[in-house]
Amino acid sequence: MSKELLNKHTAGVLGVVIKQPHWKKDEISNRLNQVLAEMRQNAGSQEVYLESLLRNVTYLFENTNRAIALLKFCVEEEKFMPQENFQQAMLELPKLVNESNFFAENMPRYKELVYKGSTIEEQVAHGELVYCDIKLVNDMVVDFIGTFLHPNNQELMNSFMEYASDVVVDTLMQFCKTYSGLMLKEINSNEMIQN
Repeated sequence: MSKELLNKHTAGVLGVVIKQPHWKKDEISNRLNQVLAEMRQNAGSQEVYLESLLRNVTYLFENTNRAIALLKFCVEEEKFMPQENFQQAMLELPKLVNESNFFAENMPRYKELVYKGSTIEEQVAHGELVYCDIKLVNDMVVDFIGTFLHPNNQELMNSFMEYASDVVVDTLMQFCKTYSGLMLKEINSNEMIQN
């Protein structure tokens, strides 16, 4: 099967995913603003808030990587894991993170990505944008895999098994990053108009 067909299938599945009610622009905007407001409130200072953003970005990258590893496994083995197994594997991550030096070991890798800007205000604004982008990409990846693994969809999803797992994952990530960027651009332009 061609790369064009893989693009078409990936876009089709993601199109179905983001038509779900929780992907409506207002819903996403409210959810992201609420989470950021809670983090800001719990932090007490902009420095602590920025570190909290870094901590969350680090966690989300790990969450996305875990989901992708499970998708890769399915494609390589050419079989679908039960949705319950996927959900269980994803639910184990917080426990693994809390029982290890996960944050101390991994936060430095993402610090440069989050801490951009010459003032704390610029860094916070940039950190919020990075967090929102990574959060949307993560949620899209997880929703895509949930759709991919759903027993009613497996016949349609078999076409993904014809590709190398890296090609499937790269294609999925490209689409998720593009969609996330477009959503954030739309949300930000709407919020600027309202202010």
